[in-house]
Amino acid sequence: MESSAPTLLLRRPVLDLKDENGVLVFDTSLLQKQANMPTEFIWPHGDLVHSTSQLEELREPLIDLEGFFKGDEVATMCAAELVRTACMNHGFFQVTNHGVDAALIRAAHDQTDAFFRQPVSKKLSARRKPGSVWGYSGAHADRYSSKLPWKETFSFGYHENNPEPLVVDYFKSVLGNDFEETG
Repeated sequence: MESSAPTLLLRRPVLDLKDENGVLVFDTSLLQKQANMPTEFIWPHGDLVHSTSQLEELREPLIDLEGFFKGDEVATMCAAELVRTACMNHGFFQVTNHGVDAALIRAAHDQTDAFFRQPVSKKLSARRKPGSVWGYSGAHADRYSSKLPWKETFSFGYHENNPEPLVVDYFKSVLGNDFEETG
């Protein structure tokens, strides 16, 4: 029987690939083509959050900062409690009325997309060094071998009162001048 559908040759996940230091490499572009979830990403049933309904959707808490900026103590305490609860339950939340210009947010999203769209070899040039909290990490495969999150991260430090352009310098040093605007 003939088929016009392309054939996909399955191979072990990229987690079997290691860099020159023996660190596991996570490549989402190849993992997305796998027919089955790699076992390194499967979490024990008891570690999963269960909803009361299969159709229940996770709704991130909305934290409204308008009252905080107006000096409203009650609204500030309410926002702080929502942040506390969100951090304990989900680990994330969405902030509204923060005052950040929409064009700046779009530019930040564009720069983030530019970084994560790169080939894994380029992202690995910015990988986190041992003992550092700054840098790229794919699924934290450099620290763990099981129960991996299906994500990539890129962390860097920022010090508001530092007169030196630390973030710009960091991005240029690990990614080159093409990423100066990112910093």
